[in-house]
Amino acid sequence: MTIDAAGAASDPLRELRDGIAYWRSRQWPADLHNADYVKWAAENPRGDFTPEWWRQYQLRRLRDWIAARPVSDAVLTARFMDSMDALGTTWRIACLPYLDHDITAVSWDRVGAFPDTVARIKPMKRGPSAVFTSKFCHFLLPRVFPVVDNLGLGAAGQSYESYFRRVQDEWARTDAGTRDVLVAELTQVIETAGRPLFPGFPLVNKVVELRLIGRNHPCQAN
Repeated sequence: MTIDAAGAASDPLRELRDGIAYWRSRQWPADLHNADYVKWAAENPRGDFTPEWWRQYQLRRLRDWIAARPVSDAVLTARFMDSMDALGTTWRIACLPYLDHDITAVSWDRVGAFPDTVARIKPMKRGPSAVFTSKFCHFLLPRVFPVVDNLGLGAAGQSYESYFRRVQDEWARTDAGTRDVLVAELTQVIETAGRPLFPGFPLVNKVVELRLIGRNHPCQAN
């Protein structure tokens, strides 16, 4: 057992397994996007943000991941075009130095400039969309930037910075032995689905994401 942020006892392995069960109930990829991370790495513009990359890859992915609605493609495209220079600049400052890092080795103060720039692309009446921002960033630097899913995580209304820090906090409060067990469990689930774990797979972010999903959607059998 560990103690969660609210001071309640939690069972990390049960949370992970419940999160995986919820994932499967949604009919999301059995390999938890392991194959997709290989593809996304090959398509990564590495800071060279162009209209062609946006139209061919990123806009389609954001639509597929239900991150763009209800804003039209035309509006998002226009705002992306206006942001290309700023995205390139903040990528070089806030992302390029951390390509080989994960979320445990960075701070929001160092990397937050990039998601803050991304957040301006999607106009929302209630402020920046954490879902849009997180997914845009995750496709590019998945080991650093975790994904926000409002339904699975129960994270509606939470800023992306708050969720980023929450992921860091959850991992920091998990002891080393438990971390090893969780990583081994998740690795086995992924590799059973077909291929070896991609070195760029965001293990920390995915373990925490699944634990939070499991905490929010516990299996009825438990």
